[in-house]
Amino acid sequence: MAATARSSTLHVLARLRRALDAIDWRGGRFEIAQRARAQAVLDTLTGIPAAILVANDRGRYIDANARAAALTGYSREELLKLSVWDLTPPLRQGLGRRLWREFLQRGRMSGEYRLRRKSGRIVKTHYFASANVLRGIHVSALITPVPAARRARSRRTGSSRHRR
Repeated sequence: MAATARSSTLHVLARLRRALDAIDWRGGRFEIAQRARAQAVLDTLTGIPAAILVANDRGRYIDANARAAALTGYSREELLKLSVWDLTPPLRQGLGRRLWREFLQRGRMSGEYRLRRKSGRIVKTHYFASANVLRGIHVSALITPVPAARRARSRRTGSSRHRR
């Protein structure tokens, strides 16, 4: 059943990648058209079981969904007072800033990222991010891997569904 859990995670990752790949701003479009397309992509992301964080050029969060609040341990209102650096572990600040600059230059990034929760606990996440969904507005979608204990429990019970 571990293969089923991995398959489910890969399916979510594939949906995230397709949704974020749909964001492709080349400039020269009217702002209203950008806004409509961005909203369509964000609507698609809403149905995906991922934490969605939206930040501006300075890395300040300007929007977050309920899954982002659950993942980080902060309320949505608290997240909107924070920046990318507030969720980056202290020992990874340099790497985090380098990745942020690279992300803004490349326009898209994905990979693994360690995130610091409100409790101080560090959580490993997989992320897909797209820069400039609207000029200066950047969207990140994060998911956490299925914990080994949950996979083992799933194997013992024969269940391929994971509760959150």
